Amino acid sequence: MTAKENAVRITGKWGFRVYRSTGLKAAVTALLLMASPVPALAHAEDAPVATSDILSQMFLWWNGAFKTPGAFTRENFAKFFTEDATLTLNGRVSIQGLDQWASSFQANQARGGVVEIVVPFKEVFEAGDRIYTYHVIRSRRQGKVDCMLAAGHATLRDGKIASIVLVRAPLDPAKDTLDPQCWAQ
Repeated sequence: MTAKENAVRITGKWGFRVYRSTGLKAAVTALLLMASPVPALAHAEDAPVATSDILSQMFLWWNGAFKTPGAFTRENFAKFFTEDATLTLNGRVSIQGLDQWASSFQANQARGGVVEIVVPFKEVFEAGDRIYTYHVIRSRRQGKVDCMLAAGHATLRDGKIASIVLVRAPLDPAKDTLDPQCWAQ
């Protein structure tokens, strides 16, 4: 069975799809719910989160591309993104347009190490032209392990990602309880 066939699909009265996984964080859910009017949702305890949406598919590609020199090209990003697609991190537009998507991630890749967006996401649902997500980003570089939680949304246009807006919170193992999806070493 595919992840989507295994996932619990709940269709709300406004026609959006929700896929739930275990470990829902109340604060992130509140953040997502404040961003868009959403009714209360049933919780499926052990259902995997779907990976059939374009944002999940893009990050699956991205994870493989990070390990493949030369894979972060304008043409490859164009498979998932509109020509003018933007990335906004913590309120600041950091990427605008396919050329910047390619050059930014080529530079990130050149720094070495391993970076991974954990897919399936902890939480993902679609409402209208948006895909909302809550996920883990983990990395290993120069002997250091880092982990952060990210929440936000992608806006779609003509079947492609027109923008991604994320709020990211780094986790400090000395101060925070690490998410189980974080690498310990």
